[in-house]
Amino acid sequence: MPFASSKIIQNPDRLQILRDLVLLDTPEEEPFDRLTALASKIVGAPVSLVSLIDADRQFFKSALGLPEPWASDRETPLTHSFCQHVVATGEPLVITDAREHPLVHDNLAIRDLNVIGYLGIPLETSDGYGLGSFCVIDGKPREWTTDEVEIMRDLAKMVMTEIELRSELIARKQIEGKLRTVLIDLENANRQFRRMTIFAESTIQHTIKAVQLGAQESEILTYLQSAQQGLNRKN
Repeated sequence: MPFASSKIIQNPDRLQILRDLVLLDTPEEEPFDRLTALASKIVGAPVSLVSLIDADRQFFKSALGLPEPWASDRETPLTHSFCQHVVATGEPLVITDAREHPLVHDNLAIRDLNVIGYLGIPLETSDGYGLGSFCVIDGKPREWTTDEVEIMRDLAKMVMTEIELRSELIARKQIEGKLRTVLIDLENANRQFRRMTIFAESTIQHTIKAVQLGAQESEILTYLQSAQQGLNRKN
């Protein structure tokens, strides 16, 4: 069975971007599920997927209409992936009958997932890295119309918008977490500084009073050494 270009699928930059987005192996999320449901409803296809192509598998961020156990697993190996070819070419993949298509005719998804008609649109970052495919699938031969392809293009853009918004939200939360840590550290430092200031003022006042009362130099020195030890402990 032909696999998509390993040079593209295994590209470390592409894979790192995919991991940085924190999408793989995450729970289903309503925004993506709404889009797969909308795609199936508008196009009239029983299956719709947001498929992300990892190094050796495809993970479904959203999956509507898959049979078991794939629906629960939410992933397949690349032996069962049409979407890998969408990532490899960066172009829509329109298949009327997969059993007769030279690229996928022996793909195991035909046998195991009943993938016959397939329409997949690339999910790409602004830098041109392919993440996966937004696709609809039929269990019988299907002539996809130009309008259906354009509808899927528009919905795929919406999927990418959700991915980008989600990424920005995660980044914002991470920054907020770091800021909270910095603020806590600053507050702890301020408290420590205030304690040291109070201790230093008390030591100075005590030393001045001891001098005024005629304390011996050795007594004053002993006191200051003791104060220094106490200050070190506070640090």
